[in-house]
Amino acid sequence: MRDGAQQATRRRAVSSKMRHSFCIEQLPTASGGILAPLGMRRHCDKETEMLITIAVVFILMATLLLVIFNMYSDYKARRISDMRMVNTHIRNAISETEELLTNPEELPFSKALLVILRFRILNFLKRMQTDPNNHSLDEKIKEQIAVIKEIQARKHDDLAFKAPQNDTQAVAQLRAIRKLRNIVHAEMRTGSQVNHSLCQKEDHRLQVLALKVNIANLMQRIVEMRRLHQIGSCRTMIQKGLEVIGSAKVNDVWLSNQSDVLKHMQQDIENEVKSNTKKAMATASAGKANDSKELDEIFGEKKKW
Repeated sequence: MRDGAQQATRRRAVSSKMRHSFCIEQLPTASGGILAPLGMRRHCDKETEMLITIAVVFILMATLLLVIFNMYSDYKARRISDMRMVNTHIRNAISETEELLTNPEELPFSKALLVILRFRILNFLKRMQTDPNNHSLDEKIKEQIAVIKEIQARKHDDLAFKAPQNDTQAVAQLRAIRKLRNIVHAEMRTGSQVNHSLCQKEDHRLQVLALKVNIANLMQRIVEMRRLHQIGSCRTMIQKGLEVIGSAKVNDVWLSNQSDVLKHMQQDIENEVKSNTKKAMATASAGKANDSKELDEIFGEKKKW
């Protein structure tokens, strides 16, 4: 009996609470509507704040991704542009080296110089292997390696000097020699596969070769001036040539022969100048004697007939 009464009391309390809650949550508004539950409104506000936060986060993430994408695109474009510039520089260097190897100026090329130039092309080709558009690089690399081995197998060098025929050819030879020396210096700085001492020796040989070209061109000018009887200019050029050869202090047979030729020409010119001076003095003396004789005839004593 007591348990039944307690359960009935509990049911009445729960029913009363439910009615009280319903009455509170369903309070009428001034406009005749029903006021929304307070817990429900708080729940809706939290959901709205959460949605706004999520939207802001998505916007920030999208902006960040867009900035990262633009930065990557710019980096990729700059990298492609840099690669193109590097490849263009490499192609130009290879073309210049191959043009020098054709040797249109007929310069004497040693084995060391040929190997230096071929290794330069080989190194540039290897640097271009990063370019996926070049599909024939492997064949070119193998070809350069075969050419280098063939050059190294040679026994003798043909270093005979061929003098330029005119000023134009002399200028072209000097330009080619200057380019070759710049290449040799660059290979020594970057570390060529050729021995450093051989590179230095080749640089000295090219320096002497440039001196030979200048002396050969000087000799041609001296011969032309002598033909035109420009004795003063001829003597000046001969003296200049002897000074250049003497200051170079190079033990070279060709330069020694040219020095002897210049000395003989200088001696011939000095003899010619002395001979011309004697002739001029003799002519002047004869002229003075004739003038004196004519004056004596005019102002001398009259003969009596």
